[in-house]
Amino acid sequence: MTSEILRKRITDLGASIVGFGNLDGLLPDELKRLPIGISVAIRLSNAIIDGIKEGPTFTYAYHYRVTNQLLDFIALKASNLLQSWGYEALPIPASQTVNHEKLEGLFPHKTTATRAGLGWIGKNALLITPEYGPRVRLVSVLTNAPLELSQPISESRCGECLLCVKACPAKALTGKSWREETKREELVDVGLCHEVTQRNKIKLGEPVCGICVSVCPFGKVSART
Repeated sequence: MTSEILRKRITDLGASIVGFGNLDGLLPDELKRLPIGISVAIRLSNAIIDGIKEGPTFTYAYHYRVTNQLLDFIALKASNLLQSWGYEALPIPASQTVNHEKLEGLFPHKTTATRAGLGWIGKNALLITPEYGPRVRLVSVLTNAPLELSQPISESRCGECLLCVKACPAKALTGKSWREETKREELVDVGLCHEVTQRNKIKLGEPVCGICVSVCPFGKVSART
């Protein structure tokens, strides 16, 4: 019942997909008391993503910013609800770097998402959902609430496709297919990607690119159905 109520509350706040995953063995010591990950995805606008041709647009940068704000709001509301039920809950910001040397957040949203069954990691090093491809933004909440766990996804479904690898302006993608044990650096050179997004931030106000999102055939197929 707790899981059903929580999922409905999160969806009512604007989430497109919600899943609950077991993060045992994946968390740093200071977070091990919160072994359940709630993954929340919001679908991005197809019209805006399809407008990314040679590079990101001002509209996409704004869309990126307000979607992150909505995700953080949803995570906060979900955390407060869990706490009102007597559980611990920690919202992980949608887009925050806490380790600037490694360009990492507090805990990777994509790990939470794959464990919660939302999708797999594509050759663009982004989450690919069956419903919307990579055309989503993510947020996570860690908790100790006994939620009904989703079936995790542990390997890529990208097949032989290399469209994102060929389109990447930073030449940062390796083209390797992801499995659960694959490390981020095997998929992408985050330093090269970061250089491009930081240049775009100077122009657009947000560290965005989006080309690998726009070319992904999963997103395009989803947009037509």
